[in-house]
Amino acid sequence: MGDLPGMSSSQTSARNFLDMIIPEVRLGGARNIVELAKSLGTPVETTRYKVKGMLRRGLKIDACLDFSKFGLVPHYAHLDLTERTRANEKKFFKLLADHGYLASCARRLPGTGYACRFLVPAQKTGKSKGGVAGSLPRLLRILMEEKLLQHARAHDVSWEKNHMIQPEYFDLKRGSWKIDWVKLRRETNIPQRGEAKAEGENQIQFDELDLMIARELESDALARLSDIAGGLRTTLNNIFYHFHKHVLEGKYLEEFVLRWSGTQKQPTVCAQFEFEGLSVAEEKTSRNILRRIPYLWSDALSTDTGFYTALAMIPQEQYLETLYYLSSTLGETAQKLEICLVDSRTRQVFPLPVHLYKDSMWRFDPEESARQITSRLRR
Repeated sequence: MGDLPGMSSSQTSARNFLDMIIPEVRLGGARNIVELAKSLGTPVETTRYKVKGMLRRGLKIDACLDFSKFGLVPHYAHLDLTERTRANEKKFFKLLADHGYLASCARRLPGTGYACRFLVPAQKTGKSKGGVAGSLPRLLRILMEEKLLQHARAHDVSWEKNHMIQPEYFDLKRGSWKIDWVKLRRETNIPQRGEAKAEGENQIQFDELDLMIARELESDALARLSDIAGGLRTTLNNIFYHFHKHVLEGKYLEEFVLRWSGTQKQPTVCAQFEFEGLSVAEEKTSRNILRRIPYLWSDALSTDTGFYTALAMIPQEQYLETLYYLSSTLGETAQKLEICLVDSRTRQVFPLPVHLYKDSMWRFDPEESARQITSRLRR
């Protein structure tokens, strides 16, 4: 097959490498260079060189967990801190992660508010009366009464999906995006995968070691099992068994994804797109349009309330084109769109709170969590 028009043979080769490696990344093949080289039919050193070059160009590999199988439900929240809390905000968010299931946070721009994501137990646990419906809102309400939060609102979602880059729009040789926005506007349906969760799929059949392995992979998708074993002070055979028999076969790890996160020479705009009160038809249209964005990281939806959110790491030079694209395709639904710019420099990601999983159940007592956060913040 000849080179594509306007592309050199080296550019075509780089593009072909992306096309070849994405299926391997999805299955975790990029974790082992030797096995990856066998799958691709390329020499080991050539494969290692190309993978390192790919990572230098702003691409990264992330492990995407199915949190529903761990009994956790994602919540997206906006928090406004009081002046008292802003004076020690890093410590506050660390305590909120340790005791309130905070998974990530970053400052919203402009302003001083924070965009946050929580992973909250789905079942009734401990002394909590509300389970997923009540524990987090109650915790946030108590923190407002304690004058640690000025304002807070949160949405739970029915599903959450992570996304690969669209390689046809990424020039791997130069590490830059070349997007045919006209073609994107003409696209029809994007395949919808992994949205609905089957009944009974949330049954918890894991142990603490599975959680700790998942936590390590979420932190570093390319971490070697031997390094994980050393860090957790257990044997490699033990880690190997739990990783393959529980984490992989149990599908607690959905897949690995290839994302673009930018480089020092390519500044990014981290944007969270949010819709509230969408009708069923508007949900489908908005999801289809947002998923055409080549550098989309993830999206999530509440089927009960019509809350839909999507996160994208946008090349700075493509930001206005992205907005033009949304304006020209969303129509009147654009009136329900709120764009939240996120300061990636302040972004904090917290590991799974394994210490809150005891006796085969997640513990979440909002009153006790608030007491721990309040008392330790004073120290």
